[in-house]
Amino acid sequence: MIKKIDPGKIILILLTLAAGVKLAAWGWTIDEGYAFAMGNRLVQGDSLFKDMWELHQTSAYAVAFFLWLFRSVTSSCEGEVLFVRAGGAVIQLIVSFILYLDLKKHMSSEKAFLLAIVYANLSPKQMSTPEHSNILNWTSTLVLICIDSLWSLNGDDKKIKRCGLPLLTGFLLSLCVLSYPQAIIFAVFAFACILLKGSERGKNFTIVLCTCAFLALAFILYVLRGFSVPALFDTVRNMIAVDSTHVGGLAKLIGYAKDCGILILFTAGFGILSFASAKIFKSEKLTVPLAALYVFVWKFFHIMLRFDHYSVEYTFAGILIVILIALARVFVKKGMSGGDRNLLILLGGGGAAVFVTVLIACNQSVFSSAKYLSCTIVAALAVTWDLSGKKEKIVSFLAVLMMILVNIVQLGNHSNKLLNITDADARVPAGPQKGIIMERLYANKARIDFEELPQILNGADFVMITGDAVTYLYTDAKIGNGSTIMTEDYGERFGIYWDVYPEKKPDIIAIECYDGTLDYRVERSWLYEYATGEFGADEVIDTTYYRLYIRNS
Repeated sequence: MIKKIDPGKIILILLTLAAGVKLAAWGWTIDEGYAFAMGNRLVQGDSLFKDMWELHQTSAYAVAFFLWLFRSVTSSCEGEVLFVRAGGAVIQLIVSFILYLDLKKHMSSEKAFLLAIVYANLSPKQMSTPEHSNILNWTSTLVLICIDSLWSLNGDDKKIKRCGLPLLTGFLLSLCVLSYPQAIIFAVFAFACILLKGSERGKNFTIVLCTCAFLALAFILYVLRGFSVPALFDTVRNMIAVDSTHVGGLAKLIGYAKDCGILILFTAGFGILSFASAKIFKSEKLTVPLAALYVFVWKFFHIMLRFDHYSVEYTFAGILIVILIALARVFVKKGMSGGDRNLLILLGGGGAAVFVTVLIACNQSVFSSAKYLSCTIVAALAVTWDLSGKKEKIVSFLAVLMMILVNIVQLGNHSNKLLNITDADARVPAGPQKGIIMERLYANKARIDFEELPQILNGADFVMITGDAVTYLYTDAKIGNGSTIMTEDYGERFGIYWDVYPEKKPDIIAIECYDGTLDYRVERSWLYEYATGEFGADEVIDTTYYRLYIRNS
């Protein structure tokens, strides 16, 4: 007998695939340029820490792999960005499917499917590029899935599974911390969970810990090839000195406190609306599904109408708003099954550990950091969604549908403005970003830069370029500065790298210049003084978007 196909599932799958295509082919953010520049450095042969002072360099392996694969097959750079982003979109879908298989062990296939679709449509930075934020999200999720399986291991399982699963957990946890070193906070949570439950918890803990220790030692030895320990410490100190992208102290705490106050107001508003609506529909089970529906409807129209009367970041907290309402619902119910409790502890706590990691490590707001709570919202919905009735199924379906539509319509862009997919109206016709659809200004810039820059930059051994670091992919010349992150701060400490490695001083310094007007941030900086003075340029050439200071000797 042929099993009937659920048209609702087909719709959600097709729209999720459409959202994946959109993430891969539409829009562009400055953070992506940084990720591609780091990967390009590894492909060009730069060594971790020794040559690279990039803040997130240990996550560059993923982009580097896809770039190497593309160039090996095509012997070209044209279209490589789209290829890498497509690779990231596929990874997101694979992790979502693995999560679905794990969730099926705890709940109905229908519910597990909806939650996996929710996860598939959540991205920390609205991009599919396999950079540090996405890798942190993927690897932490896989670690939690592995721990869930470790909890159910027993003496009846085959020996290869009882040994192989802890080894896999240790490998994925090492990958997580490698990709985002501050994720040691998440690692502490993971080890605590391994010790918390399971018939072979002590053995599992030991195998995972030894695997992590072995891989950490192997990585350290890899980094120290031809590079002394004192030199490594000096490099780390210099990296910290040069980096100006993260702030801390009292100002950071005050900012978080302000964010939390605003969050409480939004949560209370949506919570009251959802509870009142559930009362009208005469089903308290609808409270959380309605909250999710209202939040994503709000976000959808916010994006489509470009409603910028308040910060667009407030909508990023939609995930957190739903989580808080779901937790409040759990508290009011005053009871959970043991299975739900375990799921909330593992997935909910694991997502929260990632969230705390980002809050501590970065200068993002609470709203922006909320986008890292993918596993937590899955857990919160898992313990509060009841799909036993027709109304509950319909509202839950509509909530997930709206989430996907938000994923499709919102557009990642250079300037963090509130834009939607209709603002991307031009396709890049050539170069590394070939095939990407973005705002016409930036698509034209990418086209013109690829027409004008390579013939000049390729004559250099080392180059230094301001602005979007993806421009480094336009040339075979190596990167002649420590970090390519878009700091918008080119103060005197920026030159520390050249003091340490004078042989890597660039032959060309390219500064963004529009219609003869230099980027004002650079024009006021130490870098401009250096380029026009000590650098000793033999000639200065203006292209459409850059002023290049060239030293021939």
